[in-house]
Amino acid sequence: MFLSLALWLVAVVEGPFPGCAWVRAENDGAGAGFVVDAGERLLVTCRHIVADRKKVDVFFPWVRDGALVTDRREYLRNRDALREQKLLVTGTVVGTADETDLALMRLDALPPGARAVKLNALFQQPGTPLRVVGHRLDLDTVWNVTTGRLRVTGPLTDGYFWRGKKLAAGAHVLIGQLPTEEGDSGGPVFNASGEVVGMVTALRRQCPLAAVAISAREIELFRGKSCVPGKSEQPAAVVAALYRATVWIKPTATDVSLAGALIEKDLVLTSARGVSANERVGIAFQLGDSDLWESNRTAYRDPLALHLKGAWLAGTVIARDPARDLALIRLNSSPPVAKPVTLAAEVPKAGDALHAMSHPGGLEFAWVYAAGSVRQRGPVALDLGENAPRVRALVCQLPAQTGSPGGPILNAKGELVGVLSAREGAQLVGYAATTDEIRTFLDVARRDRPATTFAGLIARAEDVPAAFARRTANALAAHADRLRIGNKNDEAKRLCAAALELDPPCLAARRCRTLLLPWEQVPAELDAILDHHPHDRNALVSRAEFAGKAKDWRLARGYLERVLAVAPEDVAVHQQLAGVLLALGEDAKAAVAIGDVFRVTGARIDSVSRDLLAQADMLEQKFPDSPGIAADWLTKALTAAEKGTSDAKQKSALAAVLKGAAGAKSDADRLRALREGVNGFVK
Repeated sequence: MFLSLALWLVAVVEGPFPGCAWVRAENDGAGAGFVVDAGERLLVTCRHIVADRKKVDVFFPWVRDGALVTDRREYLRNRDALREQKLLVTGTVVGTADETDLALMRLDALPPGARAVKLNALFQQPGTPLRVVGHRLDLDTVWNVTTGRLRVTGPLTDGYFWRGKKLAAGAHVLIGQLPTEEGDSGGPVFNASGEVVGMVTALRRQCPLAAVAISAREIELFRGKSCVPGKSEQPAAVVAALYRATVWIKPTATDVSLAGALIEKDLVLTSARGVSANERVGIAFQLGDSDLWESNRTAYRDPLALHLKGAWLAGTVIARDPARDLALIRLNSSPPVAKPVTLAAEVPKAGDALHAMSHPGGLEFAWVYAAGSVRQRGPVALDLGENAPRVRALVCQLPAQTGSPGGPILNAKGELVGVLSAREGAQLVGYAATTDEIRTFLDVARRDRPATTFAGLIARAEDVPAAFARRTANALAAHADRLRIGNKNDEAKRLCAAALELDPPCLAARRCRTLLLPWEQVPAELDAILDHHPHDRNALVSRAEFAGKAKDWRLARGYLERVLAVAPEDVAVHQQLAGVLLALGEDAKAAVAIGDVFRVTGARIDSVSRDLLAQADMLEQKFPDSPGIAADWLTKALTAAEKGTSDAKQKSALAAVLKGAAGAKSDADRLRALREGVNGFVK
C-alpha cells in the first residue's frame, strides 16, 4: 500500500511537470512557461504574458510534506520562503517575437534537479493525444492538466489580437481539442511520449474546443536553432480513413462549409441542409498524402487549381431526405487518394468512442479532426420546424460543427456510423442519423439496384409510373428532334408538347423546343430549363449569350460563373467570361479569365487571339483618342496568358510580344506592336 502511494506521488509530482513553470507579470499578465535549456537557464513563454516588462516572476512546482501544493494562494503567501528554495525566481526577458507570440527569458536560478523539456519539432498527425500544463485563472488551483486530441496543424493565417496588436500571423500552429482558458497561455503541450510539441497561446472562441498552440518547430526557430521538421508516425488507421473519405462540398460557398463522406467511389453522403434536389455541386478532395495532408482553407479556394491537381470533381444530388438530414451525391469518379468508408453493421452504444472530421467555422483550417463519444441514442427531430418527424439518431459528445454539417463520424474500427447533422446543439452536442436510418435512406435513393428494405420496395413501386413517363417523354423528344432535322417543325413541336405534358422537366424536349421557337421566345424556354435543371451547362451558356446581346453584362456574368462554380475546367466559358468582364470594365478580372484559359490548355491561342483583337477593336471604337486603354488591355491579357500557359514555346512567344511592345515610344506604337504580335498567333 505504501509503495503504491509513493509511486502515485512520484507520478503526480514528476510525471506531468518536468520543466514546467508559472509565469507572473503581475498586473500585465500571468500564464505558464517551460524550461528549454537548463544549462543556460532559458525559459519560453508567451510574448503577450510578459507584455513590455523586462523582468517577471517565475514559480516552479512546490512539494510540501511529500505532496504537490496546488493552491494558488499558498504560492502567493509564501514568496519569501519559495525564493529561498529557488522555487520562485526572476526571469529576465531576452527576446520576444510578435510573429509567433513567443518570449524567451533567462532565469537567475533554477531549483535543484530542474531539467528542460524535450522538444519534438516533427509534424504531428491529427488525433495525437495531447496534455497541457497550465494555470487557468478561473480555477483556484495551479499545475492543472488538460487533456485532448490534436485536431489539425498548419499556418495560422489570420493570427489573433492582443491589445490592438496582431500576434502569430502566419505562425505554424497546432489546433487542439482542449478546453484551455486565460491563464493557460504559455503552457507546454506534451504528446503521449512526454515530448513538448507546442505551447498554448490562444483560443479560437468561434470554434468550440479549438486551442491554438505555437508548434515546437517555431519555438526551435525562435531560439535560433536549426530546425528541419521531419515526418511523425503514420496517423492511426481511423484518422487516415477520415482524411481519405472526407470531402468539401462547395468550398467557395460563404454560407456553409459543407462536408461529406465518400461511401463508394462515385457516391458521397452528406447533410440535406446544404444542398437541393438535382443540384450540381463542386467537390474538393483532400490535397497531400498520408505523411502531410494540406488543411489550410486557402489551398481550396481555387477550383481550377484543384481540378489541375485532380482534387476537384462535379457531382449531382440524386436524393435528399430532410427528415433524416441526409443527401446523396453521385460523382463520375474519385481521385486515387480517396478511399470510401464502409457503413457499420451495428449502431454504437452510449459511451462508445467516435471520431469525426468536418470544416468548422472560426478556423483557417478545413479537414479538422474531432474525438468524442456517444452520449445516447434515441428518437430525435433532425429537420427544422415544430412538426419535424423524429428519427433514430445518435446524440454525440463532439465539438459543435458550427456551420459544417455532413462530415463523417467513424467508430474505433474506422467504419461509418453517421454524418454530422445540421441540427445545432449546445457545446459538445452533435447529432447524426443512425446507421439503420442511413441504410434505409440509401436503399430508397439507389433505385438502380435491388431493394433490401420495405421502404426501398415501396419507393420503387411508387416510381414506376413516373419512370414510365420519363422514358416515354424522352422517346417522344428524340423523335421530335429527328423531325426537326427533317424540317418537319410543326410535327416536332406537337411531339415536344406531348413529351412535356408527360414529364415537364424533360430536358431533351425543352432543348428541342429552343431550336424550334422564334429567337425572342428562346430566353423564356431557357429559363424554363433552368427552373428544372438549374446547372444545365448549355442553358446557362446560351442564357449568358442572350444577356450579352441585351447588354445585361452582370446577368451574363452570373450565368457563366454558375457554370465555373461546378466545372472550373470549362475553357470556352472562361473565354466567354473574359469578354463579359471586359464589358463591365473589370479589366484585371478579365485578364485572370484569359490566364485561366491558358492554365487549362494552351491549345486555344488561335481563338483567344481572335477574341483579343476583337476586344481591342471594341476599346478603340469606344475610346478613339486613348489608344493606351486598348494597349493596356492587351498587355494585361498577354501577361496573364504567359503566366497561365505551361507550354514553353508558347510562353516564350508571348514574352517576346510583350517585350517588343514595351519599347514602343507611344501608346499608339505600343498598341500597333501588340496587335501585330497577337495577329501572329491567328492561324
